[in-house]
Amino acid sequence: MAPLVPALGALAAGIAIDRHAEPCGTAGWIGASLALTALAFLALRRGLISSLALLAAIAAVGGGWHHANWTDLAPDDLAAGVTEAPRPAWVRGYIEEVLGARPYEGRRPGDEGRVRTRLTLQITGVSDGRAFQPASGRAGVTVLGDRTDLYAGQPIQAAGQLALIAGPLNPGEFDYRALLRARGIRLRLSVDEPSGVMPDLESRPAWWIGALGSLREGSRDRLIARLDDRAAPLASALILGQREEIDDELNDAFFRTGTMHLLAISGLQLQVLAVAIGIVLRSLGTPRRLLYAIVAVATFGYAVLVGFSPSVTRSAAMTLTFCLAAIFDRSTRPANTLATAGIVTLGLNPAFLFDVGCQLSFLAIAALFWLLPPARAAVTCLADSFRAWTIGPITPLDDVEELFRPRWAKLPREAVRWITNAILVSAVVSAAGLPLVALRFHMVSPIGVLLNIPLIPITSCALLLGALQLGVSLVSAQLAALIAWPVGWLLRLTESCVFWGADRPWGHVFVAGPSWASVAIFHVLLAIAAYVWSASPRPSEAKAGRAFRIVSLGSWVLVFAWCLPGWAFEGLGRRPKTLEGEILAVGHGLAVVLRTPEGKAFLYDCGRMDDPRVGRRIIAQALWSRGVTRLDAVFLSHADQDHFNALPDLIERFAIGEVIVPPGFAGEDNPAADLLIETLRERRIPVREVAAPAVWNVGATRFEVLHPPVDWHPETSDNARSLVLDVRSLGRRLLLTGDLDQLGLVELTARPKPEPPIDVMLSPHHGGRSANPAWLYEWAAPRVVAVSQKPPFPAASDALTPLEQKAIVLLRTWKTGAILLRWTAEGIVARGFVDEGEPARSRETRQDAGERPE
Repeated sequence: MAPLVPALGALAAGIAIDRHAEPCGTAGWIGASLALTALAFLALRRGLISSLALLAAIAAVGGGWHHANWTDLAPDDLAAGVTEAPRPAWVRGYIEEVLGARPYEGRRPGDEGRVRTRLTLQITGVSDGRAFQPASGRAGVTVLGDRTDLYAGQPIQAAGQLALIAGPLNPGEFDYRALLRARGIRLRLSVDEPSGVMPDLESRPAWWIGALGSLREGSRDRLIARLDDRAAPLASALILGQREEIDDELNDAFFRTGTMHLLAISGLQLQVLAVAIGIVLRSLGTPRRLLYAIVAVATFGYAVLVGFSPSVTRSAAMTLTFCLAAIFDRSTRPANTLATAGIVTLGLNPAFLFDVGCQLSFLAIAALFWLLPPARAAVTCLADSFRAWTIGPITPLDDVEELFRPRWAKLPREAVRWITNAILVSAVVSAAGLPLVALRFHMVSPIGVLLNIPLIPITSCALLLGALQLGVSLVSAQLAALIAWPVGWLLRLTESCVFWGADRPWGHVFVAGPSWASVAIFHVLLAIAAYVWSASPRPSEAKAGRAFRIVSLGSWVLVFAWCLPGWAFEGLGRRPKTLEGEILAVGHGLAVVLRTPEGKAFLYDCGRMDDPRVGRRIIAQALWSRGVTRLDAVFLSHADQDHFNALPDLIERFAIGEVIVPPGFAGEDNPAADLLIETLRERRIPVREVAAPAVWNVGATRFEVLHPPVDWHPETSDNARSLVLDVRSLGRRLLLTGDLDQLGLVELTARPKPEPPIDVMLSPHHGGRSANPAWLYEWAAPRVVAVSQKPPFPAASDALTPLEQKAIVLLRTWKTGAILLRWTAEGIVARGFVDEGEPARSRETRQDAGERPE
């Protein structure tokens, strides 16, 4: 029996109920827990009722603990009084952690780069203009400039723009607000210059945080002092869990090869260190109880040094449980040990339940405990069957011959057996987490199964030698330098292996991924199959054994059969019934997704100023969330980087049928556009120029180019030559205008007024004043105007505000999030991703609504 397993299940259920339903506050959960505990004691003679009441009480404890951490705020917490709109603030507090400074590229090639320093601040006061008043809260601080002179525990004052951390604005976008909220961080403070952060001479340092910060910083300095620039960031990440200095290219390579668990501190590193310490102590003849006590202390100390992430907490809890059981001569059971680790992990932070790293960590251990044995049995059965078919069955003479075979003659077979077992372990762990990885990261990396075989021993050796180097550096710098050489060599080898794997075209594939329901059902079926196999009777019980084998085989067939309808066909269910579009919230940039009922997908522009990674962060995530893995065409309105700089990222992740551009898109005065066209040609992606009056149909959707005409003023600016696209379905029209301005506006409005009128119109040039004259909207007469723009500066005037006085619905992406469009016969329904309430419509659906406002 494993009594802690249902307890862990009840605790997790209570946490999940509070997160998704929030039936009551912390006090209500506490009251329910006390009442249910009393019921459990009163019903002791009725075992089932008492057990169910006790589990319900544990669930209530989980719900209350989660509510207290996730929802409740202190009365003076600043998060209770601010909004997502930034406002000036002057706060004081102490630094919890300096996350480091990272350089950012300039806006254009050749521009000087910029540096931003990130840190976490525990707020203790806020200024009211006269004096500091007591306050609380935790804030993520971003300082424009290099402030790596700051240190953990230091009291500071900071002046900047304070706001709540905003949630996702687009479908599929990663929820950084939830990630930081799980860590207790609800606020963000943006400081525009380095001098905006200053020491607070009136406050005392937080000595306990300062001591831990000094330990971590000192450990890092000693570790990398004798390593080259290539190996130092990898050593900090692998041995100390400090990943801030890992460059984007290396981080992406680990991601593509499915080896991110090696880059981050995980349970693997903790277990390697604990086992190594145990082996050394045993070789020295250390008494058994003392040995396990030292291992336990070392494990806990290393966890404190690197931080209690979910996987570290899980591994530390399991190691400590095993050590305590050994000290007190108690046996451990895998299920109870893993459940203990789960309870400790959720007790430390109940939000860890929703952390994908935590989920994958527990899945990996569960796979080793309960999926590896049936996998080994299946492989052994297949190997024996193959041998019997090719050579013949094993005879007693074969066993005798193997027994007396020389040791050297056994080595090749043992090596093959070891490699096969390593591949099997890697494959089982990867397969157990595959649906979840595909769902959360949209990546399947078969090469990771192979790369884990050499990389786990290599990185384990680097970890152990790095830890030895840290210890020796306290005694002898010369000896530490000798140890640093193999550490650096192993880390460079790791990097080479990862880059090699990332360059293999067959090594990884991007996928839309299954739904949450498919993943949940897969793991339920997997758990049932594993349980049925483990509960199979002994071979001596022939009849029962035969029946169990049939049931076990059926359960495994069901697991694999579910993968096809539950995953492979998942994208088919996401096709819209009518044409749908989304104007994504990308800040100062533009990306418009169009999806047809026939399963076709199109993209109009894809970029953001200063941020080419918007392709992987926002656009790709939005496409995958809709089940899109292929773009039939990408329209690039003009050659400004905030309209195309995300395309290289998308090329890596999606099949693209063609790229459509206006005439004169690239030229000598635009090297970035030239480079893009060259990249497209290298990838054999067709590039097609279109001009007005080009018209074509894709199923029930009609595309028409309204601007620019053929050979129209090539000397004008890129903005003036923006590709204007009219998208029509069910008689309803969407007008996409790019950055059209100047002569381009004059040329467009010289055409006859649209008939039927425009339903939804994209405001040209992000709503800029010069590109949005009143006569443009008199010509188009749209019902809804959508604007792709970043939040305006405080007190800035808005050129589009007068439109609202003309009964035109105005939707701004910075305020509403992505603007979702759905074509109907009555009009185009438009609503913001974060909006609540009734959506805007491009036409009134009531028959008595009267004439359309002019």
